Amino acid sequence: MDSSDYLVAWGVYVVAGIVVGLLGWRLLQKYLPRELAYLLECILLALMFTPAAVMPEQTIMAPALMVAVMDAVTIDHKAGIRALIPLVLALLAALAVTVVLSVIHRLRRRRKVSAENSQL
Repeated sequence: MDSSDYLVAWGVYVVAGIVVGLLGWRLLQKYLPRELAYLLECILLALMFTPAAVMPEQTIMAPALMVAVMDAVTIDHKAGIRALIPLVLALLAALAVTVVLSVIHRLRRRRKVSAENSQL
């Protein structure tokens, strides 16, 4: 696999991930409270788009969840931990983004309600 095939594969993966993310957001936003939808969408995006090195000495990257599972299955169950480190950090960042988005959403909602009450 040469570098152009690698870039094409990542391009297809990113486009498919964006489509899944948008469809997931529409579904989550419709059926769940906004804060829970933010949390689940951020977790979904972190799981899909966090990269990890396929081999420690190479620069080839793949989604961290796939690398962790493949390392655990093919090498050793402890080998998957190497790819889980960036994944856990991305999930923590997703949690932080969720908190920020939830606070912004609540502030906007309060501002909107107070504006409606002042007009009455």
